[in-house]
Amino acid sequence: MKHLSNIVALFLLWLLPQVGKAQQYTGISGLVHIPSAEMNHEGDAFIGAHFLNKAMMPDTGFIYEGKKYNTFDYYVALTPFSWLEMSYVCTERIYRKDAQGNIVNWSKDRYASVKIRPLKEGKYCPAVAIGGNDILTTSFYTDQADVQLYFQNWYIAATKHFEFSGNELGLTLVYRHYFRHYNAKWNGLVGGVSFRPAFFPQARLMAEYTGNDFLLGLDMLLWQHLRLQASVKDFKYVNAGVCLQFNLLGKRYSY
Repeated sequence: MKHLSNIVALFLLWLLPQVGKAQQYTGISGLVHIPSAEMNHEGDAFIGAHFLNKAMMPDTGFIYEGKKYNTFDYYVALTPFSWLEMSYVCTERIYRKDAQGNIVNWSKDRYASVKIRPLKEGKYCPAVAIGGNDILTTSFYTDQADVQLYFQNWYIAATKHFEFSGNELGLTLVYRHYFRHYNAKWNGLVGGVSFRPAFFPQARLMAEYTGNDFLLGLDMLLWQHLRLQASVKDFKYVNAGVCLQFNLLGKRYSY
């Protein structure tokens, strides 16, 4: 079975027609759990969902009967301009279980994300972007218990790509600040790398340090419209996402 899984994975990679950009569970381009200064193309639109292991979730708000639980989110995202990305995300929370322990009600945590790139990548300088998650609230600086803001943070990111022997290496450095104390483990300088090999440029591998944990990931674009991402946190917690991607301006890019 292990050999069969490896064969299937290699076959799927061989089918890739284009290079996919990394995608976060927020629908905004980036690595896995950290943002980057990369941007999707003008007119790109996404509709997707992501399975989120409990190890990826905040330490409050996603606890039922004293235990954290796995969940999922879904989103719509748009790049109206080459320098602006935005998304709207709904993350499912357990509201109630029946006597047998089956989930019978979910509630939703909703938030908006935005990223702006004031500086495009050049020959010598990196791209620079600023952004944030859970930004549309009148209580941006509060830590009151009755205001959720489970994912609220802001960041500034720099990304630079290097090419050698046909390979592409991307380096990203981010300063990020969460406003909730229970997310402080992800504050400060974080970073990651991406790698696209010359012998198989359709694949993109990612590794990142989030300030508290280490993640490895792979994302790909199938048949121009189906984008997949899979990652593992600390080599044991698996996350995975899928989305449909279209360009509303009718443009075709080599992603």
